[in-house]
Amino acid sequence: MLIVPENFPPRYTAYLEAQNEHFAETVLMVMKQSVAEGKHGILVGNESADRHAEVSDRVPFGEVVEGIL
Repeated sequence: MLIVPENFPPRYTAYLEAQNEHFAETVLMVMKQSVAEGKHGILVGNESADRHAEVSDRVPFGEVVEGIL
């Protein structure tokens, strides 16, 4: 069961809820880093079968964007 911190931006929570549990656990770690820094959002790479996420200065804090890393 995934436990999402209360201080997460609403879009982070909504994104996690829409993912399968395995991928959500991976993204959760990146989101925690984003929230700790409070500067940048999350970019989720979808250019291959192996999806991944990173904190990106191209994405506003509190937002999640899927695209090419």
